[in-house]
This record gives sequence, structure tokens and C-alpha cells, in this order.
Amino acid sequence: MNGLEEATDGTVSVDGHEMTKKDRAKLNREYSSMVFQQFNLYPHLSVLGNLTLAPTKLKKMPKKEAEELAMENLERVGLAHKAHVLPTTLSGGQQQRIAIARALTMKNPIIYFDEPTSALDPEMVKEVLDIMVELGKEDITMVTVTHEMGFAREVADRVVFCDGGKIIEEGTPEHFFTSPKEERTQAFLSKILR
Repeated sequence: MNGLEEATDGTVSVDGHEMTKKDRAKLNREYSSMVFQQFNLYPHLSVLGNLTLAPTKLKKMPKKEAEELAMENLERVGLAHKAHVLPTTLSGGQQQRIAIARALTMKNPIIYFDEPTSALDPEMVKEVLDIMVELGKEDITMVTVTHEMGFAREVADRVVFCDGGKIIEEGTPEHFFTSPKEERTQAFLSKILR
């Protein structure tokens, strides 16, 4: 969806723009941000430097404006006091919260989350999910790959269950968690929701 891999089939459209065309990189910068599983923060840049790099380079945002926006988002994730440290000095949960603040600083309407809690210990998972729950109440579209079913049930408007690269079932959280139609979905939920 975010253009890091070229689609072999199908299309992705956002706001009437096909994201799978040749200009997908430009469109994705305009519409979406990404939070990776492994944070992907630049280790040689301060936290603030990580947050301001893309807005100033890709969106041509003035540095002062980018820094103000970055500080607002660091405040939002509870880490404004870490603005001038290197990301390598932070815990995994803190680094992931920095990655979320970085995505927010781009001011895009869509944020893709690729299993944002899978590299974290259980205490850190809650920190990250709490922020994502708050984001779910805002006018931001989150497309999230996750195994955190409680989170999906609480935040999702739509759940899509995939297996082997194919969509097996999709629907509202109510449908997905209480009355799935497909056997594969039922088998998955019986293992996960014990």
C-alpha cells in the first residue's frame, strides 16, 4: 500500500488517486506516513532531528515550523524531554513512540503501522497501544497490521483477516469477533481469544 514494494496485482486508491501508479512515491509522501516494526530511527540524529528531517526535506516545511510541530508531537507521546538525545539511548517502547511522533509530524491523513508492538516487551506494548487508541479517536486513518486482537477490537472500524496473501474475511469488529463466517477465521480466533 505504501509503495515500498511494487504491487503485482490489484490497485490501491486514496482520495481518487491510484497509489500503485508510477508516481506512487510522490503520492505516498503526500498522503501517508509509516511506523515500522523496528522503529527505523536514524541513530546519528537526535530525536528532534529524526522528526524534522522528512517535513523539511520532503514537504519543504520551514525548520522552525517543523521543530514546533515535532515538539507538539513529542509532547503528545510523552517524550518532549527526550528531544535532544540520540534514539539509541531510549527503550524500545520510547523509540516506537518517537516513530509515531515522527509519522504525525508529516501531517499526512494516513499512517501505516507494521506490527508496531511485535518488537516490544509486554510493558512497552501498552505504552504504544495507548497512544494508538488515542489516535483512533482523531481524524487520522490508521492501517495497522497487528496480532493485538484486543486493540483491533477496540479501535478498528474495519477488520481484514489475511492468510497466505489473500483476504479471508473482512467486516466490522462486531462481525469479525462475534460471528465470523469463514472456517479459517474461526480457527484463528479460537486460538487467539482463549
